[in-house]
Amino acid sequence: MAIAKTSQCIDRKPVSYRLWLFVLLMVALIALMVKLSLWQWQRAEQKQQLLEQYLQQSQQQSSLQVALSEGPKAFQRIKVSQIQALNQLLWLDNQIQNGRVGYDVFTLAATPQGKVLVRLGWQAAPMSRGQLPEAPSTDNLPQQYRLRQISHSLLLDKQHWLESLPQGLRVQQIDLAGLAAHWQIELLPFVLDSQLQFSSEQLVAMPPQKHQAYALQWLLMAIVASGLTIYFCWRSRNKESA
Repeated sequence: MAIAKTSQCIDRKPVSYRLWLFVLLMVALIALMVKLSLWQWQRAEQKQQLLEQYLQQSQQQSSLQVALSEGPKAFQRIKVSQIQALNQLLWLDNQIQNGRVGYDVFTLAATPQGKVLVRLGWQAAPMSRGQLPEAPSTDNLPQQYRLRQISHSLLLDKQHWLESLPQGLRVQQIDLAGLAAHWQIELLPFVLDSQLQFSSEQLVAMPPQKHQAYALQWLLMAIVASGLTIYFCWRSRNKESA
């Protein structure tokens, strides 16, 4: 009898060990799912705030001088009385429009308030990577712009984020501090965009509703995983007590 009880105890230990290991792994997985759900929900709120900010600022207009004195606001409509393009073009790589890959084209411009980067528009990329599209005319820059603030994203490759070509600089992202250091000038801390009207697809690559759907999906997966964990624990307990 004693030998039989000892044998049963030995058999139970591996089962309990595997059960606890399973529970720990599932708890970690559930925590990850919940974290991803919260992150997607936060992204949805950020995108919604961006769209609301654009709608609020779309009807407000100010001069560049007033915007600088009061503090620049994203998507604020700006009138620039004097602006002149300088002989420096910038090509932002890997910009997709209507399913086509191309470049956002910028020019360095001078205003009475300082030098600023001006977005001229989008151009499709040619077949050859070694070529750039035809340079747009910068003779007569408009006086109406939309103020765009640039997020300070991490430079993944600080050595190769820009390359000099005959038609200007090709960059992987807009880094105003890096460009100012490269040109050895001072730049205003924003970009003036000649495009005055934007669709929601142009402002945000993924709409808030899609982020919310992903958040709900991760949350439902976490709930299902929690239910399965509880079920397997209950089933294992019943087997041990049998």
